[in-house]
Amino acid sequence: MNDILSDQFQFWTPEAGEIVTCGPAQEQIPLPSIPLPIRKELFESDRPTDDAIGTSVYDYLREFPECPNNTAYAEILRDAYPHYLADLGAHIVMLDHKDVEAPYIKRKITSMQILLLLDPHNQGLLQQLGINFYQLALMFPELPHCRRHLAKAMQYLSRAGEDATSLNYLARIDYLIGDFPKAIERWTRVVQMIDDPPTEAAINEQITLLQQAGEPDRSLLEDLEAIGAAMRMIADHDITGAKSILERLEEEGSVPEQFPNPEFYYMLGFCREKLNDAAGAVASYNDALALDPDHAPSQQGIERVAGGGN
Repeated sequence: MNDILSDQFQFWTPEAGEIVTCGPAQEQIPLPSIPLPIRKELFESDRPTDDAIGTSVYDYLREFPECPNNTAYAEILRDAYPHYLADLGAHIVMLDHKDVEAPYIKRKITSMQILLLLDPHNQGLLQQLGINFYQLALMFPELPHCRRHLAKAMQYLSRAGEDATSLNYLARIDYLIGDFPKAIERWTRVVQMIDDPPTEAAINEQITLLQQAGEPDRSLLEDLEAIGAAMRMIADHDITGAKSILERLEEEGSVPEQFPNPEFYYMLGFCREKLNDAAGAVASYNDALALDPDHAPSQQGIERVAGGGN
């Protein structure tokens, strides 16, 4: 990990007894004798300035919250540079009010991961991390990484205590990975914990559907990963391969039905357009617009096909 961002950071190890002087009271805080990441442009002498240490450790943790020595780095911020932790809290609040897009959720996750280093048993933080990783996993641009995000979500939610919210999200993950018996078990416990008749009825209906369905031949997660594979194929100019995957998923219907997203139909329309299936492309673009009438790429696709270009 210490080689990552080698063009931006170099590592400096304080000697025993090294201190930084911080705050209005000029309090002296000892530094641990471990390699500290320092931004190269801020390392102007044999010993970086106190400000350079704080700025660099903060920036590095935001890039790599799971890096080696991450807890020690967070403790340096807590003890010597607490204003950076206040910034993290402010970022979380600000990002809560942003439109839900993958970059914002990733920034929010990073801020919470750093705060969790200093309070590793905070069930509220653990639960919010799990929920945000779950949301990230189902975002269309993140489908190539959805399995990894769901694994993270399960990891955090499993540590967050067994309240109804955590159990509900864990059951959703069980459902996505095809573990219907575990999903039924968790949702049954959720029903026993809540006092909300409409929600209870909806969960009981889902439990009944899973009991009737039996073990799936293929999990929904595998289908979501297939969309991610199609996205990579398009990036690699394998339009035929991507179209084959997307048309299979459209025909089977489970993903479009349970996760309706205009981007799915736009991607399919794009593939059809590139392979000179004008009628199929327009049909897919219209399917996307049926979900989102303002979906500009699909509107542009129809105009492009009508104009005879692709």
